[in-house]
Amino acid sequence: MKNDSREKAYSKYVSAHTSQLYGEFNLGKIKNQFSAWQAIYGKFLPKNKKANILDAGCGNGGFVFWLQEGGYKNAFGVDISAEQVELAEKIGVKNIKQEDVFNYLKDKEDYFDLIFARDLVEHFKKDEVLRLLELFYSSLKKGGKLVIQTPNAEGIFGSRYAFWDITHETVFTRASLNQVFRLSGFDHLKFYPTRPPIHNLKSFVRRILWMVVEVILKFYLLVETGSPKAILTQNIIVEAEKD
Repeated sequence: MKNDSREKAYSKYVSAHTSQLYGEFNLGKIKNQFSAWQAIYGKFLPKNKKANILDAGCGNGGFVFWLQEGGYKNAFGVDISAEQVELAEKIGVKNIKQEDVFNYLKDKEDYFDLIFARDLVEHFKKDEVLRLLELFYSSLKKGGKLVIQTPNAEGIFGSRYAFWDITHETVFTRASLNQVFRLSGFDHLKFYPTRPPIHNLKSFVRRILWMVVEVILKFYLLVETGSPKAILTQNIIVEAEKD
């Protein structure tokens, strides 16, 4: 179904959105994120450097660049925004394609060992999310993994990211993510909070302070519900494996 507001937003995604939030794009800013990405996502990377890896909704290509710099030469990226892809080309990222992710995946059955979808599924309506997850499942090899990150409606500041972008359509909790993943064929799921990753002294202090805050918040939750079990960070990560 045609969505004019979505298409308009993606056509100027950098000039009207990301550049206003993060300033001028450059390679130095991308490299500064490497240590944080390693701390958050390094545990998901396969040992086989020849693995086929997709970053779906790759944005400016920085994450794909990090993968390729780490030796994963078969790392690919796809994004619908021409402005974003132009930024990826600007820093020389290979294997980046400007295309709708649904079209890109339709002929990739049993192709990828690992798919990342960071900050992507929230851009779609519920029926689209279900269809996208089914395509991810089909595109993975047996034993392959899907790792998504999305705003966490259960988090104390979950609405901050939920309304961060006018193209956001759907917000999830751990329970609704569990539901939609299982409807799409995935059974083996793991959920992770996105606590401040430890990669330097400042991040270590932030991590300690967040853990104190988290204990307090879980105490409030225990008082109200009888259980402290919850993921309270702004984003949530799901790791799913294809049988």
